[in-house]
Amino acid sequence: ELRSSSGEPRELTTAEFNMLLLFVERPARVLSRDNIMDLLKGHEWSPFDRSIDSLIVRLRRKVETDPETPMLIKTVRGVGYVFAGDVRRN
Repeated sequence: ELRSSSGEPRELTTAEFNMLLLFVERPARVLSRDNIMDLLKGHEWSPFDRSIDSLIVRLRRKVETDPETPMLIKTVRGVGYVFAGDVRRN
């Protein structure tokens, strides 16, 4: 379950949930688009597929305070993306 800082529930699509789960299971680890495609099985991807980037944009809109200046899901230029949030298991 994802909630805003004020406690409001945030709805996620299955793809958004799977992407967020992928990141929180691998915090502070840079993931290339190829890594992400491999980890998000069940979808046919092509090397020129920009749907990963579109999915990141949609997810940022739901998890970031300011999606234009992301603090949780950061872009690593020329490499991919990294989840920079603090992850703790309860």
